[in-house]
Amino acid sequence: MSREIPILMPTAPRYLALAQWTCGQIARFWPGHPDIIICGAEGDPRCLPLKDDPADWMRIVARACEDLLARGKRQVYLILDDHPPIAGCNGDVLERVLPEMAEELGATTVLSVGYVPLIQPKGSIAAWRAYHPERLPMDAVFKLSLHPALWNLERLHMILTHLIVHLPSPDHNPWAFERIGSDPDRGAVRREWLASCWRVGGLETSTPEAAALHDWKDRGQRGWRRLQGVIGKIKGAAETIDPLLHPRIGPYPCFWSGVMKKGKINADYLAYAGIKKRTELTKGLEEAFSQCRS
Repeated sequence: MSREIPILMPTAPRYLALAQWTCGQIARFWPGHPDIIICGAEGDPRCLPLKDDPADWMRIVARACEDLLARGKRQVYLILDDHPPIAGCNGDVLERVLPEMAEELGATTVLSVGYVPLIQPKGSIAAWRAYHPERLPMDAVFKLSLHPALWNLERLHMILTHLIVHLPSPDHNPWAFERIGSDPDRGAVRREWLASCWRVGGLETSTPEAAALHDWKDRGQRGWRRLQGVIGKIKGAAETIDPLLHPRIGPYPCFWSGVMKKGKINADYLAYAGIKKRTELTKGLEEAFSQCRS
């Protein structure tokens, strides 16, 4: 089934080198991964022809969906160019389990980064075979999250088309897609689609390597850094986000805020890789970023 469900990676011309680096990280952590299709740029054999303004993220992705639908695809993994995996992916879950789960649950999307241990579920937990996916509640702000996820391709295309028609061009961006698209009153094509957004249980779908991102040593480090943060706030120091709180586990473990932030390499990602002494997470990243042109 993996050959039937491609990975769609939106990017922009200036960030093509970053997308290529992320493709390399996917190859490292997801051996035998599905075909990767890049949209929004040119200059790589995996790129779709660029027919729209690359600044119009929604049109770029909608056009790519049209292309995939014309090829007979029904599902797609949507992975942004700055969300590489950070540990071994669970290929069996990604390639077999999630597609079957999504079909049987009638899912619009299934997030492949899961709840527990850092994210407690807020919705209802279903029992599906040996797994316990969470149905996101209607009041969840990011039901249409752009963290790595499996999507119903037709619904993704229709949601994008709806937003393109109803939003001004400056709002055709990923942030509006997540926030406005997730709003039942503003972004919904059909409310029942928003009522069928799911995410997996993190531990039960992870590889042992990914699950170890939250072992006893990691929890101890988080507790110590949390105490340091409390002391810092008491002393009036500026509050920062602890990079140890960012890893998200599941069949596609990743760093929650991505490797880019405000047009620069995410300092929290670099800090996490440094704290954990994992040079493979940053190898080649600065070189790729140096090729990103304005």
